[in-house]
Amino acid sequence: MVVRDVTVIIPARNAAATIDATLRSLVPDRYLIGEILVIDDGSDDQTAAIALDSARKYGLPLEVVVVRLGSAGAARNAGIARASGKSIFFLDADDEVMAGGLTLLQDALKRNPDAGLSIGACIRRTRGRPDKLKVPHGYTDDRALNARRYLLNDVWPIAMGSALVATSATATVRFPQTTGLDEDTCYWAALLARSNVATVSTPVLLYHHDEARMAKRFVQAPRRTFLAIALELDTLAACGVARDVLQWRKSWIAQRISRQLIKHRMFMDAAGMMRAVRAHNTIGRSWKALQYDARIRVGTMIERPARVPVPILGVGRTLVLCHDPAFPAVSGADLRNLRNAEAAAEFGPVCLVSVRPQAAKAADPSIRIEALSIEGEARSGSIGWWRIRAEHRISRSALTRLETLVRDFRPDTVLVEGIGLFKLLRPLRALTEQLILDMHNVESDLAEQLRRVDAKRPAVATITAGLGIRRLERKALALVDRVWVCSDQDRERLMALSRHTVPIDVVPNGIPHAGYSPETPPAEPGTGNGFPVILFIGHLGYPPNVDAVGRLAGSILPRIRRALPAATLVLAGRNPKPAVRALAGLPGVELVEDPESVAPLLSRAHLSIVPLAAGGGTRIKILEAMAWGVPVIATPLAAEGLDLIDKEELLLSDTDEGLADLAVGLCLDTDRRARQRIRAHQAVWARFGARAIRNAVRDGLGLDEAGA
Repeated sequence: MVVRDVTVIIPARNAAATIDATLRSLVPDRYLIGEILVIDDGSDDQTAAIALDSARKYGLPLEVVVVRLGSAGAARNAGIARASGKSIFFLDADDEVMAGGLTLLQDALKRNPDAGLSIGACIRRTRGRPDKLKVPHGYTDDRALNARRYLLNDVWPIAMGSALVATSATATVRFPQTTGLDEDTCYWAALLARSNVATVSTPVLLYHHDEARMAKRFVQAPRRTFLAIALELDTLAACGVARDVLQWRKSWIAQRISRQLIKHRMFMDAAGMMRAVRAHNTIGRSWKALQYDARIRVGTMIERPARVPVPILGVGRTLVLCHDPAFPAVSGADLRNLRNAEAAAEFGPVCLVSVRPQAAKAADPSIRIEALSIEGEARSGSIGWWRIRAEHRISRSALTRLETLVRDFRPDTVLVEGIGLFKLLRPLRALTEQLILDMHNVESDLAEQLRRVDAKRPAVATITAGLGIRRLERKALALVDRVWVCSDQDRERLMALSRHTVPIDVVPNGIPHAGYSPETPPAEPGTGNGFPVILFIGHLGYPPNVDAVGRLAGSILPRIRRALPAATLVLAGRNPKPAVRALAGLPGVELVEDPESVAPLLSRAHLSIVPLAAGGGTRIKILEAMAWGVPVIATPLAAEGLDLIDKEELLLSDTDEGLADLAVGLCLDTDRRARQRIRAHQAVWARFGARAIRNAVRDGLGLDEAGA
């Protein structure tokens, strides 16, 4: 009896031209395959339809999983989370398995029961060149030695599709998600450090090498690409890989990037990358490195770019400027500002400054807390003779204190919270080397959304306000060196708005109060009386939240209570509007004003429903709920920018009726609820935990490898 115990995982994005050939190549081994998961990562062609049609044609057990993750590593991880087979076969959507190749790999695993993976030979096909056979060699019974040799290129690299992995071996190993270059190297090295290896000398894969596409990966944002890989390599130290080996690999990667930058005549970028090459004595003093240095010197003399960004080297001093005190953090804006300050403090001194008076001192001694206003002081004139509604009033005394503080603290970077502080951008421009605008929302887009939600406000007034905000945003982009946004969607909106080429970095919102959130999924609260407890946490004076809780209490909860009469809705947050307070009189609705801590609320919640119809940035409170293992049901807009997988990590619907039905279905399915709790918890800790945010802040500050 043949056991179909192989899960095939194929990440695909716009692979309509190749996916049929890839799937057809699996036909000779289909008797081994229990499932094929095509992870369709944001395709806008016919990838999914062609894959399903091919599966029907060839009799393959295929499922298409639609996600928007943005990297092959993240897509493969999504496949690992769903895999049910005893072994996993990763295959790219433009490669082909040699007939019987999968059988050879599985037979090798069966012959070597202690092995965690089997590696076969492969054929590399490059346009215009002869095919190249790559046979695995040099592997031993010493796991540490295998990982070392792999990183030092003493063994042939493992091609995606040339190895079969025991599911148990990859239980704690995942692909890096922050880089699209060399992410497979980090994965295979981690696996080799933990598992024994079986090898097959017969070719099992034909893979197509696209040199132009590979070169493009090197030259697009080269410094960010290198830093992402370097940080992922650092994690291999926990697997026992020696630091010298990791530094060698970083220098070698930097040299590869430098080569492509020189070929594309990007000499100044190449010069910066060569600093990382020289970080390892062997590579940095090699004949090749000397050649590259010479070519760069000649190239920079012949061609000088119009604008050369000056990198921040070494330790950076950062001043974070916000309107309201960020400590203690009570709102989403506070949480983001404080988190930015904490992450920046890992790279150098930080001063966290608020325009409004500061009432408390930060517990983190590495962060200096200051305020530009003093409680009870006499009101002084404001700067600027005119301002729009979106701008905060800034007093002249506050500006004077800010100028004095900047000269005293001497920051390399000033990070300014949003266009509300626009009046401070021009004075700061002359006082700092790098000025960054942190746009929690694209306010012009948010204004348009609020116009649709608030039907009572005159249309002319809202349209005029939106145009004023857009004009202000454009002026702000002309003043700053960089811009931060919360999501790729906001980045695209801002790029469409701006006429300037200012770099726009995605610095996502992280898990709020991550230090107090459980890093392992907590047990679900009891399901006795009062089941389910539905939780909504947010600023209850913010118009989109007021609209959302009104629909929750008035429309969604009654539908849920028809099936689950004991259902309770808990609304928690600060500054509730009278309309929100009135909701507490409805059956099953409980209001918690200004909670000292949300931990007790999260620990008793069975699910969180977030029916937002308007809003910008990303929803921090969704991350907080999922970090506690609370399943989330939301509108697509509420989860926008988080790139979470619908029906796996959360549930989405556009309508009140749909949200209610999803809630009832989840509450009645204990197993599904348990799976979603675990997947939600794992997803946010992987993508929005402290390490991911640290990486994003470091890149957003423009720190190079010397400053990291």
